[in-house]
Amino acid sequence: MTAVLGIIVFARHDSRRLPGKALREVGGMALLARVIRRAQTTPWPVYVATTRKAADDPLAALAEGLGAGVFRGSEAKVMERAVLAAEAFGLDCFVRLCGDRPLFPLDTMEAAVAAMLQSLPAPDLVTSLPMPGAPPGLTTEVVRTRSLKQILQGGVSAAQQEHITTAFYDRPAAFHIRHVPSDAGTYACPSFAVDTEADLANLNAIFAASGDLCLSPREADRIYRQ
Repeated sequence: MTAVLGIIVFARHDSRRLPGKALREVGGMALLARVIRRAQTTPWPVYVATTRKAADDPLAALAEGLGAGVFRGSEAKVMERAVLAAEAFGLDCFVRLCGDRPLFPLDTMEAAVAAMLQSLPAPDLVTSLPMPGAPPGLTTEVVRTRSLKQILQGGVSAAQQEHITTAFYDRPAAFHIRHVPSDAGTYACPSFAVDTEADLANLNAIFAASGDLCLSPREADRIYRQ
């Protein structure tokens, strides 16, 4: 049987480093909307996993308005939220996508999904890490739901719960981890994720030059250099 795969975007309003960033404008639309719409250019269904807090009601409404399924769970227990969301949507595996990465690499995602669905034995995790020299916002991970659930049931630390996939990297010998090539190396842009006001300004400058939802990180970096 073919495994069921989807993209789960993780987002919440109360980000510690830049509160409210999910709804901040990036290239003429809310950051979360840009991430969802970019993900929707792929062949796979897109879902959003946010929290049950009232502050995240606008995120859930935005996602639903764009046709993305929504799961709402614990704020602190992100790994639990990931497992429950994947199960709620019937996903055997999922692309883990942070909602602050509007330039995640589409080509690497395609390669990682292929590695997850076509490799034998089936991987627990497919990752583009390590990515020496690459700025934040370009990591790709595809997670097998069953494997993540087994980790969760075995007990996890607070850091593992928060960062979802850390437990795989903490014990690499215990899991089947596949690595896919990525376009790592030198970039001029310091970050393709939105964590600060400076990140927001840099990305808005890039998207002012090109609003292409499928803009590649390398092309974005070329624009940044100009």
